[in-house]
Amino acid sequence: MPVDPAARVGEIVEASTVEFVAQCYRLDGAPPFGSLVRASDGWRDVFGVIARVETGSLDAGRRVTPRGADEVDEASLFEHNPELAALLRTEFTALVVGHRNERGEVLHRMPPHPPRLHGFVHRCDDAELLAFGQRLDYLATLVATPSRTPIDELIGAALRQGAAVRDDPHDYLVAAGKRLAGLVGNDVQRLGTILRCARPG
Repeated sequence: MPVDPAARVGEIVEASTVEFVAQCYRLDGAPPFGSLVRASDGWRDVFGVIARVETGSLDAGRRVTPRGADEVDEASLFEHNPELAALLRTEFTALVVGHRNERGEVLHRMPPHPPRLHGFVHRCDDAELLAFGQRLDYLATLVATPSRTPIDELIGAALRQGAAVRDDPHDYLVAAGKRLAGLVGNDVQRLGTILRCARPG
C-alpha cells in the first residue's frame, strides 16, 4: 500500500502483540479516541484502536510547570515560548484488534508479531474503515480487553467512527448491537452504555 505522509501520525516507541504506543510527530497531533490506525511488523499491517492519548514532558522525570500567568491567551504562551514544542510530547496507545495476512485478508485476531519499533503509524482512511468493519469480530477482542481505558466508551467511539463511513449507519449500529448483546450476556446496563456512546453527536 503506498505511503500517504499526510495520514502518518506517529512512530512506534513501544510494542506488543496486544497494544502499541506511538509518539506523535506533532504536539497534540494524535487521532481521536476510538480511531482505527495501522502499523506494520515488516510483513503485514497491524490494526489498532486508539485507546489512550497523553501529552506531557519529554523528560519523564520532569513535570510540566505553568508559564502563562502573564499571557493573554494560550496562543501567546506558545508564541513567546517556542521551545515548548521541543520539550513536550504527545503519545497514544492503540489496542491491537486485527491484522492483514499475506493474502491481503483482514483478520480480527492478534497478529503473529507486534508492529516493529520506529514503525510508522497511519490513520486509516474511509476505505480501510469500511474493509475492516465488514465483520464485527473485533468487538469480542475489545469487550474482553483489560485496560486502563473506559472500554465501553472506547467500543462506542470505535462504532461511531465505523458507522460514519457507511451508507446506512443505523443498520451498522443495529448489527453491532446484536453482536454485543451476545458478548455481554445479561448485562443490559453495559449494553445500553456502549450503544449510547455509539450514537453520533
